[in-house]
Amino acid sequence: MALLDIRNLSVRVGPGRDALTVVDRISLTVNEGRILALVGASGSGKSLLMQAVMMLRRDNISYSADRFKLDGEDLLKIPSRKRRRIIGQNISFIMQDPRQSLDPTMKIRDQIYEVMPRIPWYHVLSRLKNFFRRTRSKTAAALLHRSGIRDHERILGSYPAQLSDVECQKIMLAIALASKPRILLLDEPVVNLETASRLQVLKLLDRCAKNDRTAVVVICNDLASVYNFADEFAFMYAGQIVERGSRDRILNNPRHPYTASLIRTMLELGRNGRLKRYLPVLSGKHPDYRSMPVGCRFGARCRRARRECNRDPEMIISKNEQYRCHFPLEDGALYEDE
Repeated sequence: MALLDIRNLSVRVGPGRDALTVVDRISLTVNEGRILALVGASGSGKSLLMQAVMMLRRDNISYSADRFKLDGEDLLKIPSRKRRRIIGQNISFIMQDPRQSLDPTMKIRDQIYEVMPRIPWYHVLSRLKNFFRRTRSKTAAALLHRSGIRDHERILGSYPAQLSDVECQKIMLAIALASKPRILLLDEPVVNLETASRLQVLKLLDRCAKNDRTAVVVICNDLASVYNFADEFAFMYAGQIVERGSRDRILNNPRHPYTASLIRTMLELGRNGRLKRYLPVLSGKHPDYRSMPVGCRFGARCRRARRECNRDPEMIISKNEQYRCHFPLEDGALYEDE
């Protein structure tokens, strides 16, 4: 079941006519109980896309979409105040720098309490206050334990400045889970973690998807860190999704040359012993949003580029695959360009 269904979402950065389209007409569906990995190089627009999903307002940034449905309800057709409440109740977003997201003036205990579901009659029954305080404390400790933190009392009584980056990352995960979201968005959740903690966090996300039926979207630029856990992959390049599909289909039969180059690098780095091939390196560089090339945005770096690539390719959608390319790769052709 698709919890989130977005059509032709665009993000523009800058004032008026000088605004740059950084995310260009992206359609995205997020399914219940599934993990979607959004993969792409830095600057491809992944974080801005997730901020647009949360409808976070920032100076000189505007969003537009043809459709924005959350659990069947089109949020574009309701008042903004109600829209913000629905998004806040159903979606949690962990940004890339966890320390910047924590309030430095509040203890961790209070920051977790803030997002827990409130009991309307809590302040009325004053004699039960101590009971609910103990319950909240146990719940907060359980959330930290679930996120991989064992020293609950020290963490709950600490300020963010007293904690490491790894601990802050796990605390943000606990805070995100405290509101029991239906959709969980994470921006580079394992980038600063050691291997053991990285596996722990990814296994936690897998349990959230399988047991709680939470839809999980993980932003990453390291395909190797998530390919064993994600159910689906979507690859972004220069503000567009160039390919999307299931894990088995993407890893065994990539259709877009950019996707194939990322998978090829991951496979070579994963070999035991010395590399049997040189690591593939894409020529050129990521295009500038102020002077985007005509036609296919990957064309200047693609060995398969032809004259037809001067036209912007449409997204080809079939039963098990979606890709944006005039000359897609044939079955399993990871190395045919060498």
